[in-house]
Formats: sequence, structure tokens, C-alpha cells
Amino acid sequence: MTSPGVVPADVKQSGVRTVGSNYTTFQYQGKSIAYLEVIQDGGQRALSNGGAGYEFIHPLGYETPTDIVTSRVLDGGTLTLGIRELWNQEVWEQLQGLSGAKTIVDIFKRLAQQPQYITCTKIITPPQGSGSRYGKVYHRCVIVNVEDGDQVQIGALSVQKGITIAYTHTTSL
Repeated sequence: MTSPGVVPADVKQSGVRTVGSNYTTFQYQGKSIAYLEVIQDGGQRALSNGGAGYEFIHPLGYETPTDIVTSRVLDGGTLTLGIRELWNQEVWEQLQGLSGAKTIVDIFKRLAQQPQYITCTKIITPPQGSGSRYGKVYHRCVIVNVEDGDQVQIGALSVQKGITIAYTHTTSL
């Protein structure tokens, strides 16, 4: 077993992405989030009207489709964050500009007052000698849901709550 921050030589050579020890960081409006433990990027999919984002063209009289068409347009994506709850503070209050917001409506009001859209950034920094920094920038981010309920479990030492952020598109860092 190795200590945090020490990557064994065989891992560096194999190119396996190590998540811990500050190799992957996430920023909301330019600031890292304290006690962030989970980032789930649902990704973007082809835009569809209730379908799969593609359609088979199947004219009468043909036994098989003659073509497949796609929308060639991406729908927005979602990020789900898992953050540890602190004393006397809602988890979303750890995000830049949301201190004092107590409900999702307060969050919507705060976001509406912003002069610019929020940007989130996922930064991946490989260990020394394993390549250069890369990542993803999430544009026009809007918090669309916060987990403000509570589940207290005997034996649990802390509580993790979720925040869902919608975004319009991404670019590479």
C-alpha cells in the first residue's frame, strides 16, 4: 500500500488515471468546493423529441430501413455533485455566491441576479511525468435541484447530499 500522493511506478507507466490525492479537482465559478466527494457527469446526448436522437427511414414496400437520420444537435447535460454536509450550513452554501440561500427558490433568485452565467471546470492533473493537465469546462451552468431533505442513519459519521447542475455545452480545457 502506498501513502496518499505517492503513485507507484507501475501505475505511472500503465497510464491508469488515479482519482484521489488532488489529481482530479472541480471548480464552481472559479473556486474549488470543500468536501466535494462525487462528480457525476451525465454527458450530452443527441437532441430528440422523446425518441433516441435518431430515426430509421423505412419506406413502404421495403423490408429493411433505407437510411438512418440523426438530429446532429446536442442536448444539454447534467452534473450531479455529492458534498458532505457541514455544521450550521446547507451543502449548497459552500458554492461561490450561495451563502445564506436556504431553499432552491433562493438559489434561483441568486443565479438570476448574476451578471454572467456560471462556469464549472473539471481539471485532471496527471502525476509528474505522466502527461500534461487536461479537463472539461461546463458552460452556462444552472443549479436545478438540491437535496434538502434529510436521512439520519445510526452508525453513519457524516451526511452526503446532492446538487444537480444543468449545463448547455462543454469545451476542452
